Amino acid sequence: MKNRSIVLVAVLAVFLLGSVTAIWACKSAGPNKHVGSVMAIDAKAKTFTIRDAETDHLMTFEATDKILKELKVKDRVMVGYKEENGKMIAVDVQA
Repeated sequence: MKNRSIVLVAVLAVFLLGSVTAIWACKSAGPNKHVGSVMAIDAKAKTFTIRDAETDHLMTFEATDKILKELKVKDRVMVGYKEENGKMIAVDVQA
């Protein structure tokens, strides 16, 4: 029973530390940057969508063909972007 409690505490600690790290990563990334996991890539529309690590919201970015070819669904990325006409345009994506 005691071993089971220790394992439970260890699992919870890892989960909580992982969550804190993800949130910290977004805030420290700087202005016009978001950190998250790639959820979808639409080559035809020239967009990709991430689940933001800080807010857990989906965010869609327009991107060049070159950027899109380098991405895979489930990649953890930091996206540098600019805003034009109400759209977010990826200018730098680091996996």
